Amino acid sequence: MADHVAFINVTRQCNVDCLRCYLTAENRARKERLSLRTLESFLNHHFWSDNQTVLIWEGGEATVVGQKIMREYCERARQILPYARQTMVTNCFAVPDWLPELANEFFGQQVETTFALGKKASLKGDEAAYRLQFARGLNKLWQAGIRCPVNIELNRETIDAGVDELADFMLSTDCMAWEFDLSVNFESFRRRPEYAAGGVPILPLTVSYSEVWKFLAELEDRRGAELETAGISIGAFNQDPLTGNNQFNVASEKRFLTLNPDGVVTTNPLYSDLEGTHLGSLADETMAELLSNPNRARRVLAERKRAAMCSGCVHLDYCSGGPSHVPVFDGSGECAGGAALWNRALQRSHA
Repeated sequence: MADHVAFINVTRQCNVDCLRCYLTAENRARKERLSLRTLESFLNHHFWSDNQTVLIWEGGEATVVGQKIMREYCERARQILPYARQTMVTNCFAVPDWLPELANEFFGQQVETTFALGKKASLKGDEAAYRLQFARGLNKLWQAGIRCPVNIELNRETIDAGVDELADFMLSTDCMAWEFDLSVNFESFRRRPEYAAGGVPILPLTVSYSEVWKFLAELEDRRGAELETAGISIGAFNQDPLTGNNQFNVASEKRFLTLNPDGVVTTNPLYSDLEGTHLGSLADETMAELLSNPNRARRVLAERKRAAMCSGCVHLDYCSGGPSHVPVFDGSGECAGGAALWNRALQRSHA
């Protein structure tokens, strides 16, 4: 059974300027903090206690709330859900000395981060400074014994930079685990928001699927052996149809809930600041009322219908259409699940 996942935005304040962030610039500048009372209201429900649950602490940048507050969150969550697994997403820009200690105590010695070769900068707008600080923070975690996989946003800038620049950067760090994410242009979406039935956002991509899978194939063909020799694991290159190992299939509407610091609840964490997706607020409603919001049921149904578009595909059983927050097809001849990548994996499995 797939885990239920709680994404908990302890703040939306951030110390990095990501120009296509799913959070608004206004909220990233606010110094809001999640109250323990709101956290308790969110976690004290059988949606979590009756299921295998993962708690993912996020922001903005979660570490900006400081050691004392972050520890209080973790301790209270452990009291309420003692068997839930906890972890954190950090941007690695300014890793505090206390984070490895917290990761050892609460996160099973693992956190996660994200990265891209463009549209990410310091608050002063310096992309070079961001990249330097990111590498330092990432290395600090790995050197402290904290496993921190990197999710690379395959945005236009990263792909245009080319596979060599990305591979060289990967090899320049101590990180041994790298994954990939599709890139959504939230900046464009906010200018012209569009929703389907049930509050399903129609999210525009920054680069076509055909370019994404071509880029990954080129990275594997040209630099894959070198990266593997260096001990680097890349989930997208290890996908296996025979075992169901799948890095890109994320059916989320039934299992995911995301909590904002003001008590607003939605499903996918990428929807945190997309008002059309919000189920309501714990300031006004109970968890039971939010879970029974008709739009949540409609989005679960829409997610199932979405996968039906893939009927007839040989990869359907283990792919299921790829990440559910993006369209299955984009007109490029490829799909969100990466049929080209699965074709390569299928060839390897039969070799």
